Amino acid sequence: MVSPSPPAPTGACLLLDAARIEQRLHVRLAIASPAIHDKTSTCVARPTDAALPELSVSVTPTKADAAVFKAAMQPTGAKAVSALGKVAYSQVKPAVASRGPYAEVGWLAGNARLLILKVTVPEGGDAAALLPDVIALARDIDRAGV
Repeated sequence: MVSPSPPAPTGACLLLDAARIEQRLHVRLAIASPAIHDKTSTCVARPTDAALPELSVSVTPTKADAAVFKAAMQPTGAKAVSALGKVAYSQVKPAVASRGPYAEVGWLAGNARLLILKVTVPEGGDAAALLPDVIALARDIDRAGV
């Protein structure tokens, strides 16, 4: 008996490749179906046997330019990231009661889209140590330009 093929990726899930995620983050994650709210498409990937680590990518069409991105979309205290889209930032946030720490990269892509890539690790995990790999994955996603 032949098992059915998984559905073809759509929405933000088109940007994620399980092999590339494993290569960059050194963890095997399964990619879920996208969720769409208004004009934002979000895709989540996590291990099949645990809730964390969790990777999410959100994509929203935008008319913002680099100045608007920096003024209105880049979080206070975030650091600039070079060689990613038109303008980009990164930040690491500590764990809180409802979630573990996370590394986040946001950028304004050349094709008029705002992207946010976030990797949440289990409580006690080192999101800061993971940040360079998350930035590398963001650059891979940006170069793919789907």
